[in-house]
Amino acid sequence: MSYSLYLWRFVDGEPAPMDETAIRDVLGPVTVGGMPATGFPEFWDLEAEDGGGAEVYGDGLGLTFNRFSPGEILDLVAELARRTGAGVMPHDCPMILTSEADRGHLPESLRAEAIVVAPEALTGHAIQLLISPRPEARRRPALPSFPYHPSPVATGSITASDDPCVCCGQERGWVYTGPVHATGAPDSGICPYCVAFGKAAERYDATFADGIEGDVPEEVVTAILRRTPGFLARQSATWLTHCGDGAEFLGPVGATELDRYPAAVDHLRRQRPEGGFDDFLAALDKDGGPTAYLFRCRLCATHIAYADFT
Repeated sequence: MSYSLYLWRFVDGEPAPMDETAIRDVLGPVTVGGMPATGFPEFWDLEAEDGGGAEVYGDGLGLTFNRFSPGEILDLVAELARRTGAGVMPHDCPMILTSEADRGHLPESLRAEAIVVAPEALTGHAIQLLISPRPEARRRPALPSFPYHPSPVATGSITASDDPCVCCGQERGWVYTGPVHATGAPDSGICPYCVAFGKAAERYDATFADGIEGDVPEEVVTAILRRTPGFLARQSATWLTHCGDGAEFLGPVGATELDRYPAAVDHLRRQRPEGGFDDFLAALDKDGGPTAYLFRCRLCATHIAYADFT
């Protein structure tokens, strides 16, 4: 690539220090000539194992990657963003955040268009798609922000479409593909903007999830049921809660994916006190059945899950 990519962390609209140890841990192994014992060079070169490279300028208050290659270099940028909480902003592209809570800390000029991607979904490939989207997706506008469902395209609840929305009549470039619970409401064709802004819920008296497990404030119930894309489950989809708030839905998972989330496995174990849990866990399949549904607490970041059968 011949243009630049920036890594910044903001607090109250101003650049804030990133974890310099994380920068050294992630970039040090691929820095040509190695990192100095303290601080950072004025600029330095990266050379990854896949042959890709980049020129890097900056320090803990911000890094610029010039002439960067796709592949492992972008994977390292994604890892660094996840570890430091920084946002990734390719030139002439919206900033990518890993938490909706960070949007309010951005300078006002960056807030509206910023894209929130769950840390698990922030990869080099995800960054590459923003920089050089597939031709059919190039003109797609940025999606609205969904605090309780931060990556609805990755979970399959929103997909690209050139059809006009059945609710507002506008061609938005995207369509909601999850469940709609309402008498006489269309089964498909609602745009995510009509979901986010509550227009579809008001017009059809609709909800997009069957229910919420746990006690949360009424405004949270409204936000999840009437302004958040739901998800398809083999039985009725239930939204989990934690720390008195709705949790973020991260997607369907099976036994393989759950290896990365021991807290979610423990949460599932507590739901099956009668025994036989190991066999139950081994049978979970992201694409088959039974399937588990992974969530993350918005306050303490604990992963939780529930499972259903066909």
